[in-house]
Amino acid sequence: MKFPPFPALAATATSLFLSTAAFATVPQSESSSDSASMSVLWKGQATSLEAVEAEAGAELYAGVAGQLERYRDWVSENGYHVALTDDLRVVLITQSEKSSNDRLELVEDTLATFDAVLTPPDRSASDETYREGVWGVGEHEPDAEPVVLIELEKGLHYQTLLGALEEADPDMESWASVQSVEPGFAEERFMATGWQAAPDGYEIGPVWRSKNELVNRLSRLLLYRSYGPQPNWLTQAAGWAIEQDVIGDIYCFPYRNEFVGVGEHEGWRNEIRGEFKSRKKKPLQFSEFSEWKRGTWDIDEAAMSWGFAQFLIQEKPGVLPALAESNRLAYKAGFTIDHGDGTWETNPSFAVSPEAQLAALTAEAGDDVFEEATKFFRTWKRARTTKASSKKKKSSKRRGKK
Repeated sequence: MKFPPFPALAATATSLFLSTAAFATVPQSESSSDSASMSVLWKGQATSLEAVEAEAGAELYAGVAGQLERYRDWVSENGYHVALTDDLRVVLITQSEKSSNDRLELVEDTLATFDAVLTPPDRSASDETYREGVWGVGEHEPDAEPVVLIELEKGLHYQTLLGALEEADPDMESWASVQSVEPGFAEERFMATGWQAAPDGYEIGPVWRSKNELVNRLSRLLLYRSYGPQPNWLTQAAGWAIEQDVIGDIYCFPYRNEFVGVGEHEGWRNEIRGEFKSRKKKPLQFSEFSEWKRGTWDIDEAAMSWGFAQFLIQEKPGVLPALAESNRLAYKAGFTIDHGDGTWETNPSFAVSPEAQLAALTAEAGDDVFEEATKFFRTWKRARTTKASSKKKKSSKRRGKK
């Protein structure tokens, strides 16, 4: 299908991604040789990392320590603030105390919605093992390290951050060069995303909204953290579903370099409903969006990905996380090549095929899932909020939030 152009247009920028927490400033004079001396605010109070490790345990703390090691010197030199969520799933780095307070509430809401929509299975009794390789090459281990969010107030800070990452690992030189002309980055290899709150050349508000960037970027990285690499359609649709539930609209459109219709900020419900009302004999086909390639933009595949994910979330809760887990296991099996002599190598080009995805999907949702989705589209009402979102709104009212 080809959606018609919208009469009212607004420009868009290319966008590449609980418990209560709080912030802390890393002193400018802090010695970079002792990461444990960094003070963060955790569980509502300024806390040393030694205290975090003692309370959380060495295993859970190890991921936090590894992430902070990468950014510690840059944080100190630029006077940024560091916050940890109570469960240590997220490290938030911002420049000011005020922005930390605002953003932490969004982080909390995003985690709550992610848990409602994409709750990972209980793997505590699993005997699954993971092969370790050099950095960036070993098998993905779910929920092993926290996501790092870095909201940058100035373009200069963004450039110095890229420089610090490149200095820490010279192999990232080409990556840093590519990202230097973007308003932000989202990198699965080290589970981090950084973006400029108000990048030069972007109209703030109508085009670029930092809060939306935070929620969408965090959502996609949480998906990767729990389930490893996922097909592009699922990754983007999950990011939009959570962004829309938490914020109320969509402003983060990864890899898109074109105008966005004003109506698109609410999704493509009306367009999809109209399309399937006129398609009397042909139901939705998985092939209409399943082969959407990463790093590209296609309005039709984007709309169908979003629509199908909304259908699953609203009508078949539990299917989306089950599909993501099936994809994780399939990717793990295909990512490595075992030579049978104790040695192995990675297969970087591997991707879970649409056929394998379809088999897993119908096993969970039934063979007639696309016929059901088509019926849903033809009578689609405005999307309902998740239970997590409804609880958040009630809680906000009790706190007197305006």
